[in-house]
Amino acid sequence: MPVSIDIILPCYQPNSNWANELLTFHQAANQLYTIKYIIVNDGSTNDYFTSQLIWLKEKDIPFEFITYDVNRGKGYALRQGIKVSTAEYVMYTDCDFPFTLKSTFDLINSLVSQPYDIFVGYRNDAYYEKKMSLFRKILSKTFRFFVKRILKMPITDTQCGLKGFNAKGKTKFLLTSIDRYLFDFEFIYMACKDKSLSIRPIQVQLKENIIFSKMKLKVVLQELINLSRILILN
Repeated sequence: MPVSIDIILPCYQPNSNWANELLTFHQAANQLYTIKYIIVNDGSTNDYFTSQLIWLKEKDIPFEFITYDVNRGKGYALRQGIKVSTAEYVMYTDCDFPFTLKSTFDLINSLVSQPYDIFVGYRNDAYYEKKMSLFRKILSKTFRFFVKRILKMPITDTQCGLKGFNAKGKTKFLLTSIDRYLFDFEFIYMACKDKSLSIRPIQVQLKENIIFSKMKLKVVLQELINLSRILILN
């Protein structure tokens, strides 16, 4: 019997091509694994959202849909999806599948064949930095320095949006509390401190057409507060 995988896809005002990207991925993955998609609508107001879901049903894509009215953040959305997951393994990424097909399959294949609890995608510095604004580059470099030199964590790209884990990793993720940007860091920080968990980074590549969103100063200041909270409580 094929290995079962639930892929959690948080959605907030997704671009119009996200359903096509899901279909493209499923057509390749469906031959190898039993996959269900858990789509979490994190307060989107897009008028076309319902029609996209109808279209996915017509294409026989197996999915579960979770929705709520107020935008709560990606971390919150992921916890809602992971809570209802029943598969052997869980993976999460953005709903428009921003990583190359090879990268996503590399992570899945490693997840189901190697004895690690958590796989963390990490991005090539030279590639993703050229897509960023100067402000975001400075933030990224500073944060990576902090993670590597100050906290001495073995995983430096904690914010990569492609991760997978088994039941032990799922349990740890559900202990996170950050709703927005730093939920990834909170998860990896907690996992690195837990000696019963094994973690492995795996290099991944973003698609060429991916553009990073802008980061507002207000968000940065809030996340600094969240960072302090994570370090104090853990």
